[in-house]
Amino acid sequence: MSRVLLTGASGFLGAHTTARLLDDGHTVRGLVRTPERLRDHLRPLGVDIEDPRIEVFQGDMTDASAVQAAVADCDLAVHAAATFSYRRRDEKRMRDENVLGTKNVLDAAIAEGCRGIVQVSSIAALLHKGAVLDHRSLLGAGIGPYTTSKVESERVARERQQAGAPVAIVNPGGIIGPHDPYLGESNAVVRDILRGRLPTWPRGGLQWVDVRDTADVIAAALDRPGGRFLVPGENVAAPHARLSEVTGRRLPLMLLPMGVITPGVLPGYLTGWSFLPGALEGARVISLGTVADPSSTVNDLGISGRTLQDSLRDTIRWLVEAGHLSPKQAGRALTPEAPSPRAGAM
Repeated sequence: MSRVLLTGASGFLGAHTTARLLDDGHTVRGLVRTPERLRDHLRPLGVDIEDPRIEVFQGDMTDASAVQAAVADCDLAVHAAATFSYRRRDEKRMRDENVLGTKNVLDAAIAEGCRGIVQVSSIAALLHKGAVLDHRSLLGAGIGPYTTSKVESERVARERQQAGAPVAIVNPGGIIGPHDPYLGESNAVVRDILRGRLPTWPRGGLQWVDVRDTADVIAAALDRPGGRFLVPGENVAAPHARLSEVTGRRLPLMLLPMGVITPGVLPGYLTGWSFLPGALEGARVISLGTVADPSSTVNDLGISGRTLQDSLRDTIRWLVEAGHLSPKQAGRALTPEAPSPRAGAM
C-alpha cells in the first residue's frame, strides 16, 4: 500500500503502531536512535524485523537533516516519538525533543508531500480544571515541564493544520497495555498499586486508554487529515476500584486533596532524588479532574475501544510474564475469562 515514516517505532506505543500499520498492509520506515532495540521490542508482538515491509532508519528527530532523509519517498508519516518525564531536571530535554522534534518531523513530512500526517499528542495538552475535553477543546496552559512541552508540541501541529497541511492530531490519556519495553508511567502505576505502594491518590480523575486502541486510532487518523481525535478509554477517579474488580483483591485507597499531596512529593520533585516520590506534575494532572469525551472518535472512526477491565487484565498478565508482579499480586487476573464486549469511554 503506502510507505509510512514512524518516529519512535521502538517505543511502547511505537511498537504497537508498527504492528498495526503492518496489519493494514503498509510498509513502515522506523526512525529510531538504536536499531537493535526495534528487533527486541517488536518480537513480543509477533513482528519479525526481517519482514521486508519494515525499513529501519537510524537517526534522531531533533536532527532536521536526518528527519528529511528518513521521510524521503514516504507517502504518510506518524510522529509518535516523545520524551515523557515528571522530573523537573528533564525540562530542557523535553522542550528540545518534544517541541523541536515535532517541528522537524511535521515540516519534513509536509515538504515531502505526505498525504497524511499524524501527530501523537496527549490529553495533557488540553487540560482545563473540571473541563470535559473533546476534539474541539482549546490548548491548555501547561502545569509543569511535561504538560507544557505537550501544549507547545500540539500548538505546532495546530498551526500546520490551520495553514492547510494534511495533519491529524491524536490525544490519548494515560496509556496502559501489555508489552511495554520501558515500563512507562501508567503501567508502573498499575504495578505499584498492586504491590501496595500507592494507597493514596489525588482527588480528581484521569482517562486511561489501551495502547492497542491508541494504535488503531493513529492508523485510522492517517486517512483523516485535519482531524483531531481523542482515544476511547475510561475516566476514573482512581484505578484502584477497577484493579480490585480484575484481581479480586482488596486494595487500600485514600483520596487526598493536593494540599495534602504536595508536601509529600515536593522534596522529591525539587531534588530529583529517585528514592523519594516526586511526580508532582502527575498529581496536578489528576487533581484537575478533567473528563475526556472521545465520542466523535467513536462516531467518525468506528473505534470504541476495550473496556478498562480488559485492558487492566491484559496489562497485569504481561506484568507477571515480565517479572514485574508475582502471581499472588495479580490475583484472579490470571484466571481465564470470557472477553468483555468493547465499550465506549463515558
